[in-house]
Amino acid sequence: MSESMFRPTISNMVVYKLKQRLQHVCDMSNLHGIKHICSSSYISWPKRIFWLAIVSACCFGAWSVLRSSLRLLSSDVMSYSVDTNYLDWDTPYPAVTVCEQLDTNRIMTYLNRNDLPNSLSTFYKEVTFWNMKYCRTCTKCDMNKTCVEGFVDDIKRIRLNCSNLLSDCWWDNQYFPCCDRFQPVETEYGECFSFNSVLNENTALTVNKETGTPCLIFTTVDASMIRIHASDEIVSVDMENILGRTSILPLLANLEAILKVEQTVNDASVRSVTKKLRSCLFKNEKPLYVERWPFKLYTYSACKLYCKAQSQYNYCNCTHHFLSNLVNLPACNVTGLACLSNNKDEIGKFNCSCPMGCDETSYKVTHVFYNRSSKAENVVRSSRSVVRFGQLPTMRVRRFAIRDNLGLVVDIGGVGGVFFGASLLSLIEFIYLFCIRR
Repeated sequence: MSESMFRPTISNMVVYKLKQRLQHVCDMSNLHGIKHICSSSYISWPKRIFWLAIVSACCFGAWSVLRSSLRLLSSDVMSYSVDTNYLDWDTPYPAVTVCEQLDTNRIMTYLNRNDLPNSLSTFYKEVTFWNMKYCRTCTKCDMNKTCVEGFVDDIKRIRLNCSNLLSDCWWDNQYFPCCDRFQPVETEYGECFSFNSVLNENTALTVNKETGTPCLIFTTVDASMIRIHASDEIVSVDMENILGRTSILPLLANLEAILKVEQTVNDASVRSVTKKLRSCLFKNEKPLYVERWPFKLYTYSACKLYCKAQSQYNYCNCTHHFLSNLVNLPACNVTGLACLSNNKDEIGKFNCSCPMGCDETSYKVTHVFYNRSSKAENVVRSSRSVVRFGQLPTMRVRRFAIRDNLGLVVDIGGVGGVFFGASLLSLIEFIYLFCIRR
């Protein structure tokens, strides 16, 4: 017989070395029961079988406990409690956004001043101010007679600027020039003017027990629409209108809105939970299905607006000209607006799974006082609005994590200690004995 038949193969050598290493680990390890199972020293088989059964039972018990812990970590990881320590709170004041309403006379004046045919009046009404049907005129367009290209520049000339829309503004009983703090913001309604919006990189106003409940007073000199919302939200058609019908403010009207605030804050442990498990997003995060998030901050209303713009783009390869700057997508020309108008029903059915915001502040109206005054009572054709809190909140909701990654580590350590007498040092010891020590 040849000598090569007795030469060990590489695989046999590897198995032999691993067996030696494992026996060395078993002989030197401090884990309970391991020495009695696989030690190289003489131990009777009944004793080995007994300890193998004991260790197997411990493995089953450890797996049962850890499985329950993992199940808790993957479902119902969030819980809520009521926080009543209101003496230390800073409550965010809402943003107040004012948008102008349709003014047919102003459009006709613009057409006459620029020697444009009156047949363009309907087209300019539909593209200068938001219209739920987008632009019906664009579907039967007679170029330069009933519609024109390059209308975006005309919109800027037709719409009012801040000084033409607002006058006489007061905050906390102190007068201020309206346009210093009502700054232009892009919305789905076009350019509007917002007080206390962080979208203009301003610091949001807060109120507390020291400041009391200051109120905002402002006067509009043209028909307008008012939206009250959180300071980081973008005004859109689909956002909640807490003022209802009284949000449309014609001339010679007075409005006073008394608000209450509902706030949700988060414990530090919430950030350690994955987005999918906590089902909410912080301001600096974006939805999982979005590659390029166009906004600086995440809010639920911004997510819905993004989905609507994507739906428009999917149908017509463009978005409404009021949305294009917000979402960084191409703006529609006349042909694109006709496409939006023809597909408005399908576009409105967009399906978007937008998570709620983790840090969420919502405002509700407790009382609204609204009345129209006659021309005799109001010499100056204007409307006056007052926005204030009825009282500071005494409760808010706190979200916290029942289970987080640190809790899972603690559970694993506890299970290892109870069932095996193991710890992190035991793992290091195993690596040392198996890989380093000869």
